[in-house]
Amino acid sequence: MPTPTRLFSFLMLLLSRGVFALPPAYHVEKDRLVLENVSAQNPMIYDNDFWTDVPDAAYLWAKASASQCSLRGNIVTRCTFGWENGYVHTMQQQIAESRKLLALAKESGLQNIPEPIPGAQEALRRPASGKIEETRFTRTPGSDLIVAEAKKASPQRPLLVYVGGSCTTVASAYLTDPAIAERMIVFQVDGGSYNGSDGWAWEITMRRCRFANWARGYFWDKIGVWKPDRFKELPRNPLCDWLREYASSGLGQANQWGDGAWIYYTFDPRCLTTAADYDAIAITIPREATNVKRIEHEFFAALQNPVAYHETGSLYATENLFSRKNVVTSASANSTEDRSGGGEIP
Repeated sequence: MPTPTRLFSFLMLLLSRGVFALPPAYHVEKDRLVLENVSAQNPMIYDNDFWTDVPDAAYLWAKASASQCSLRGNIVTRCTFGWENGYVHTMQQQIAESRKLLALAKESGLQNIPEPIPGAQEALRRPASGKIEETRFTRTPGSDLIVAEAKKASPQRPLLVYVGGSCTTVASAYLTDPAIAERMIVFQVDGGSYNGSDGWAWEITMRRCRFANWARGYFWDKIGVWKPDRFKELPRNPLCDWLREYASSGLGQANQWGDGAWIYYTFDPRCLTTAADYDAIAITIPREATNVKRIEHEFFAALQNPVAYHETGSLYATENLFSRKNVVTSASANSTEDRSGGGEIP
């Protein structure tokens, strides 16, 4: 009979060869979900389609600016919603959004933010054979970055890839080098058909990578109360001014905490309290297992942290920031290094 060690080694060998994926391992402690080998010390990549319809990129960038995470890259993946009948949105729109948000962040004094780079621009198509290995794909600066950073990571400290749109870029990275599957964990928001509109990329990623889902069959409006007035507490700077506008808009009411459930969780595991099986190939978070109060607290602690805002030469960027009362700061983790690599959006 094989020993547990030999069995684990065999499973890792199969995983590295792209045979199947093992769901992320986890256990539950009284008030929190604990994903094994996942913490704020892991290397991270943020991958999204639109950048000003959710607040989570601003949160993660504030963490990076405060040297509380190692953000290795930001990737713009084209929105694939409706791609069968012609794409609804252009890549140029999405590039403009990423640039807009980055400009606001820099004007506010945020640093250590990798320049966004382009990811996949077309949805993947299921081959006639149905075999994942026969999928045609195009390498991009974004997929190459995922491959490069995953190779630097390890199963013991995997690369965390947060996907807020379609899985096209991360699936392309896997197809480029299937061996990276054991060296990364992919986190994605379900969000109905929108984020899963590249169905084949979704299936590839779920079946071949360690995959963690949030919001299977629900969204923020089903689990919490949105409080736009709370955003008035944020410092006065261009990024936080935009966050206030977002919070008060119809978009803010609809998307609320956006694509960030797994991001907030990484810095405070109390944000999620348990997990469940997802078709025996991944994990998901049940509706009742999201602690919205903890998420709200974690978000405002990060955006009110004076350490995140560096000198910009503009009084506007720091006005009322350091005089604000009851500002909550988080403990510092790893220092951040910009490793976004080549392929900057032209």
